Amino acid sequence: MNELEVRDRLRRAIGETESPPGMQASIEARLRQPTPREFPRGPWLLAVVLVVAMATALLTPVLVAHYAAWRPSRQPAVPAVVAPPSPTPSAVNATNCRLPVVILREAGPPPQGDEQAGFVDTRSGAFTADPAASVAGLPSGGGAGSSLKSQHPSVPVQYSPAFNRWLPVGGSMVAPDGRSYIWEKLLPEGSNASTFATSELHLYNLASAADRVLWTYAGSIDVKRWDANGILTTTSPPRGGSLSYWLVDPASGSVLQEPPGLDPGRPTILPGDSDATGSVGYGEFGQDAQGRHLFRIGSRAIGDREWIFFESAPGRRVTIYQGTQGDATAFDPFGGFGDTTGIWFGDYEQLVIWHWAEGGGLRKVGVQGLPALLSGGNSHEYVRPAGPCV
Repeated sequence: MNELEVRDRLRRAIGETESPPGMQASIEARLRQPTPREFPRGPWLLAVVLVVAMATALLTPVLVAHYAAWRPSRQPAVPAVVAPPSPTPSAVNATNCRLPVVILREAGPPPQGDEQAGFVDTRSGAFTADPAASVAGLPSGGGAGSSLKSQHPSVPVQYSPAFNRWLPVGGSMVAPDGRSYIWEKLLPEGSNASTFATSELHLYNLASAADRVLWTYAGSIDVKRWDANGILTTTSPPRGGSLSYWLVDPASGSVLQEPPGLDPGRPTILPGDSDATGSVGYGEFGQDAQGRHLFRIGSRAIGDREWIFFESAPGRRVTIYQGTQGDATAFDPFGGFGDTTGIWFGDYEQLVIWHWAEGGGLRKVGVQGLPALLSGGNSHEYVRPAGPCV
């Protein structure tokens, strides 16, 4: 297993996307597409990402998070997402609670990586691994694999306080009431992301431990949003083609085709967003407690602008942070998870967790007691929030 495979499994399970670090001229052509993507810094990682991306370009890679550079256009309004259940605001103090996290480690070459789930004490910053962090017995697609790598088993992705256990998926894959989740299965049995013909969208009920097939489609299925209206998905043929939008009823499994342009993973583009070329570089990397997507305008190149926000309504931005990459605040968010206390972030460059609350701004806590770095060159460690603070 390597770092790319770890991220593939986690990104696919979460359905989460992020904006990339500083772009290099050799990869700008690949990144300038309607669907955004991201990966961490490191020349050797860029090379490996390109190899994997070329081999799997016919499917939407979930190894990395979304990045886009495209001409400004306004996006239509989308329904608000109902947040999964979480502790009541009066029950949680953001400065003294236990935040579920997943620790990602990477090194190479040769590329290697792993992950470890646990909790960070937000008062002291102490990390404690969860010995019960297992998704055994819970179905999910795991890492689908490709012609360049084999399939890998599911890993803990998000913590459910309602059931006191870790789930193999997260984000928009979890029901608004938190009592079920969806996962995708590739067919025929034994196929991978390069060879599959059809996909099954499954719904697993955590309370009854029952799994059922919601929908079968002759292509890939990507979940974009799950709210009271249903499960919004996009699909594409197995070997590439135009995206189609569908609304799936989680109760009946009935499917209704939706008009294009409803992707909630794209912000409303406003005057001033474009760069000197007229393009807009943005990323989407998580959700707040209401399911509103978190966006980042600007790359991770030192000195580039940095604008982190969500939209309370189309075109109405709530700013979490606005500054310059590498400035004194040094806020370089990795992952975003909203709960009743606000929004939690990891960081690409620091072993910290950040907390943002409207009206309260940003606060960070250094994380202590993390597992040792992997041996080898280019060794890095990241802390990703993975559930509501409890």
